[in-house]
Amino acid sequence: MTTTALRALARELAPLIAEELGLEVQPGSPRPRSRYDERTILEFLSPLHLGDTVLVRARKFFDELAREGRIGSLELVDLLELKGPTSIPANLTNPLKKRAAKLGLEVPWEEKADREDRTVWVDRDGIAERMLRAIDVEIGRRGL
Repeated sequence: MTTTALRALARELAPLIAEELGLEVQPGSPRPRSRYDERTILEFLSPLHLGDTVLVRARKFFDELAREGRIGSLELVDLLELKGPTSIPANLTNPLKKRAAKLGLEVPWEEKADREDRTVWVDRDGIAERMLRAIDVEIGRRGL
């Protein structure tokens, strides 16, 4: 197949792949846009589904992702004042993953491993900054 033919095939498949992954594609956009828009984030943070302590921890987590673009497990343990890396899922990531799954969304970060094979969370498509703004509003609404 020629390069031209492959590009034509890619253009045809891109909307189907984006739909399968649950992503929206803006016309003329080179890559899919995140489904974490303002309305979705507010629903994600609903007090009916996300507790106060997780919300406060999520604020610290997304603040770091928004500022630095990433955070490692040992840094996150220190930031959240947890006992160790094995405490992270129960205290933060599991509730957020469950909420994303309930809404049919990908998690609002990417996970990678560093050189020591420790987890590193990376901001996905600028979602962290949007989450942070909405979390601040929700914290104010809840009076935390």
